[in-house]
Amino acid sequence: MAENAYYTLLTSLPHIDSLFNSRMTPISRFQLDKRLSMLGTEDQRKLVVIENLLHWDHLGDDVDEKALILQADRIRSSLNNPALVELINWRQDMRTIVAALRRKHAGQSAPSEAKWSYGTRYQYIRSHWSSSTLGLGSAFPWIPKVSECLRNGECVALEKILLQATWDHLSHMSMKHTSDFAAVVIYVLRWNLVARWTAYDTERARIRFRDLVEKSLGAFKDQLPASHN
Repeated sequence: MAENAYYTLLTSLPHIDSLFNSRMTPISRFQLDKRLSMLGTEDQRKLVVIENLLHWDHLGDDVDEKALILQADRIRSSLNNPALVELINWRQDMRTIVAALRRKHAGQSAPSEAKWSYGTRYQYIRSHWSSSTLGLGSAFPWIPKVSECLRNGECVALEKILLQATWDHLSHMSMKHTSDFAAVVIYVLRWNLVARWTAYDTERARIRFRDLVEKSLGAFKDQLPASHN
């Protein structure tokens, strides 16, 4: 798809101004999908694959964790787009970090398996297990806040921290990508964040938090102490 075609698509989409101040998405998913039909067939396929990889709400409890890790590796290697590979790595590193912090909070030791999680930092995390920030405090400055939320059981605050961190990362990327396929992906992912926030309520947040923790931990969830809540 030519760059001017991406520009035409992007200029047809309403501006997404903010995350937490939004009361509704700037465009319905139905209308968004109609606009996205302007993409070529291959770009549409890639967008669906990326969304499914980065948003796990559609997965059931019986997901094969190891198969999912291999699938993520295949998707990254097939994209041939450094910006999107970097984005996927960052989001999966975030998921791995949260899983590791949750595991540490539960008093668990470092995973022993060679490839125990997603992204690019899982080996580094294992070798820096004793660090309160997993040795990643500079690269991911929200880690101490996440740890505090885990200690205090603040599910809503934790969700907001992760949403804000993702929003900030996408916003930073959007300054470098204004009229290419990466810009389209960034727009859709930001739309998804607004959709999640505007559909948000406290009880659903607690349920979602537990689900995300279990999916992040995968096979390790059975090693956690039983919850009394």
